[in-house]
Amino acid sequence: MSPPLAAIFNSRDEVIEAIGSALENDGFAPVPARPAEIRNGTRDLVAFIEVHCPDVTIYIRKIKH
Repeated sequence: MSPPLAAIFNSRDEVIEAIGSALENDGFAPVPARPAEIRNGTRDLVAFIEVHCPDVTIYIRKIKH
């Protein structure tokens, strides 16, 4: 049985790597994507979801004060 997939949406590689590593330690297979790729059209969000079918989606966004 393959591990559950976790889609991680963030623009910073170090955040994706840290979250991905923590998820791998808990038995998930991380699948990263950058929001800028979706906004500029280099990645199709619907196709990404259809191809990977993630079990969980994590979107980390900086909150402006």
